[in-house]
Amino acid sequence: MTKPTGGAELATAYAALDPLCAKVGLVRATLLPQIDGAAAAPDGIALWSSPYAQLLLWPCSANDAATFETAAHTAQRWFDEVLIAGERQAGGRPIDGYLVLALPMMPEEEAREDVRRLELSAQVCRKHLIWPSTPDDPDHATVPWRRVADITVVGLPEAELLPGAELQWPAIDAEAKALWEELDAIGVSAVLLNDGAA
Repeated sequence: MTKPTGGAELATAYAALDPLCAKVGLVRATLLPQIDGAAAAPDGIALWSSPYAQLLLWPCSANDAATFETAAHTAQRWFDEVLIAGERQAGGRPIDGYLVLALPMMPEEEAREDVRRLELSAQVCRKHLIWPSTPDDPDHATVPWRRVADITVVGLPEAELLPGAELQWPAIDAEAKALWEELDAIGVSAVLLNDGAA
């Protein structure tokens, strides 16, 4: 079934991803990289980057398996070139890639296994599929796109404690504390020798 993912729908996808990306240090690119020899990217793609990762949102024109698999392969080839160029600029340091395919609506029922297979494939990058929420979804007003929170790099739970300026050590029991003090006093090698002799 085809229902093009339009600009208004994609704007809500950008709005859903922007704050999550910001929380993990990914910044949305104002200009997309020009990749020599790569297929032209469709309108509506967006790229968020950091020194350790890049997330690419790629619109998909339909929700059937053949279409989103073709879109995934095309996007993966384009994104691979972007990741390679980024790694070259970073002196060879690896950069994790996350490809997010924005489907126009929930995948067809018979495509569910294809979604799972595609998302389990780690070839080139991690892949995730998202689609717009529908008025039938109970949280439609607050969650405009389904499965955005499942995107590995941005799907972090809300922190219970805000990080502070001071280090805080976890509470440990007496046995763990004794081992820690022994490690601190005589070193790891000596503790291993002592334990091996016992």
